[in-house]
Amino acid sequence: MKVFSNYYIGSFFWSTLAKIISAAVGFISIPLLLGVYGKANYGVLALATSCNGYMHLLDLGMNTGAVKFFSQWKTEGKKGLINSVAHTNISFYVIIASINALLLLFLAFFGEGLFSLTHEQFVLLQNCLIIIALLSVLSWTGTAFTQLLIADNKIAYTHQVNCVIHVLKLLLVLSVLYLKISLIIYFFVLTFLTAFVTFPYARKCKIDGLIDSFSLGNNWKDFKIVIFYSLSIFALSVFQMTASQSRPIILGIFCENGAEVVSDFRIIEVIPAFMISIGLSFSGIFLPKASGIWARHNIKEIRNFAYHWTFRTSVLSCCLCFPLILCAYEILLIYVGEEYTHLTKWLIIWILTALIQIHTTPGNSLILSSGETKPLVITSAVSCFISIIINIFLCKYLNYESGSAVIGYLIYVFLVISMNYLFFYKKILGLGQKEMILSFINPVLLGGISFIVISVLLPNNVFSNLIESYPFLRYFICFFKSIIWGVLFFFLLLKTKLIALKEIKSLFSFK
Repeated sequence: MKVFSNYYIGSFFWSTLAKIISAAVGFISIPLLLGVYGKANYGVLALATSCNGYMHLLDLGMNTGAVKFFSQWKTEGKKGLINSVAHTNISFYVIIASINALLLLFLAFFGEGLFSLTHEQFVLLQNCLIIIALLSVLSWTGTAFTQLLIADNKIAYTHQVNCVIHVLKLLLVLSVLYLKISLIIYFFVLTFLTAFVTFPYARKCKIDGLIDSFSLGNNWKDFKIVIFYSLSIFALSVFQMTASQSRPIILGIFCENGAEVVSDFRIIEVIPAFMISIGLSFSGIFLPKASGIWARHNIKEIRNFAYHWTFRTSVLSCCLCFPLILCAYEILLIYVGEEYTHLTKWLIIWILTALIQIHTTPGNSLILSSGETKPLVITSAVSCFISIIINIFLCKYLNYESGSAVIGYLIYVFLVISMNYLFFYKKILGLGQKEMILSFINPVLLGGISFIVISVLLPNNVFSNLIESYPFLRYFICFFKSIIWGVLFFFLLLKTKLIALKEIKSLFSFK
C-alpha cells in the first residue's frame, strides 16, 4: 500500500512540476520572442505548431488503449505478448509519422491560399512545416516508449525527462536573446528538443526489460485488440481536440490579419492552458479510483465520491482562477506590455471557462468508468460543430480579434457540461442533479463574493499613483490582492459551514 501511495504522490508531484516549469517557460518565452522576431512572425510559428498539434488525432486513441492493455498483460504475467505488441506498436507509429509528414508537406507546398498570410509569412510557415515533417518519425515513435513506461508505473520518470527538456527550451530562448539566432534555426532546435525525449524513453524501456530491442514488429493479430479498443476513445478525442486545436487555425484562415490575431491568441492561452493541464493531472488521480468504485456498483459510494470530490475540485478551481482574474490586467501588463492589455477581457473569459471545465473532472472520471461513451461522442460532436461556427461568425463581428476563439470554446465547454448535468449524471450515474450543482455552485458563489469585495475595496486605480512611482510594486500588489482574496474565501467557507477548519488541510490532500 505504501508503494502504491508513493506512486500516486510521485506521479502527481512530477506531473505538476513539469506543468509548472512548462508554463513558466512559456510565460517567459513569449514576450522575449515577440521582442526578437516580431508579432507577425511569432504568430506564424504558433500557426505551424497548431497545424502539427491537430495531426495528433492520427494517434487514434492509442495512448489510452496501449497503456490499458500493457498494464493488464503485465498483471497477467504476459511479458512475451507485451514485447511482441510493443514492437508492432513502433511499426504503427512509424506509419502514422509517415502519414503525418506527408500531410504537412502537402500543406507546406500547396496551402498558400488557405491562410491569410503574406507570401513572405507563408514561406516562413512552409519552412516550419518542413522541419516538423522531417522530425515526425522521431517524435511519434517516442509515444510507443512512453506508453510502455506509464504501463510499468514509470510515469514519474517521463515527467522528470520533460522537466529537463523544458529547462533546455528556456536556455534556447535565452540563446535567441543573446546570440541572435535566426527564427528558422530556433524553430528547428525547439522541434528537435521536443522529439529528443524518444532517446531517454527508449533507453529506459530497454534497461528495465520492457522491450528487448527497437526493431519493428508485425504481430498485427494481437495488436488488433488494442487498436479496436482505442478507436472507441478516438471518436471522442476527435471532437475534443478539434474544438481546442482548430481555434488558432480558424483565426488564421478567417481573420484578415491572421498571423497577428493568432499571436494574440497564443499570448492569452498560456495561463488557461496551464490551469487546464492541472485539471488533467486530477484526471490521472481520479480515473483509477472511479473505475474501482464503479466496478463495485455501490451507489452510495459513487454518490459520495461524486459530491465530495466535485466540491473539493471546485474549491481548488476557485483558488486557481479567481486570483488570476483579479490580476488579469496586471498580468498582461507585466507579461507583454500595455499594448496587449486590451486582451484582458478575453483572458478573464478564458479563465472562467477553465474554472467551469476543471470542476467536472471527478464526474467525467465516473462517466468514462461506466463505458457509456456513445452519448459523450454525440454531445461532443454537436458542441464542437456549434463552437466552430460561432468562432467563424464572430471573427468578423469582433473586428477580427482572438476573442471569437475564446467565446467559441466557452460555448463548447458550456454545452458539454450542460449535458453532464442534465443527462449523464442522472441517467448514467444515478446522481442527484441538485447535489451535483450545489457541490459546484456553493464554492464558486463564495469565490465570486470574495472577488467582488476585493474589487470594490481595492480597485486598480487605488494603487495607480504608487505604481507609477514604483513600477516593481505591481508584483507585490498582485500577490497581496490574491492573499486577501484567499483569506476571505476560506473565511466564508468556514462561516457557511461548507467546510470545517480541520478539513482545510485535507482539502489539498489526495490520500
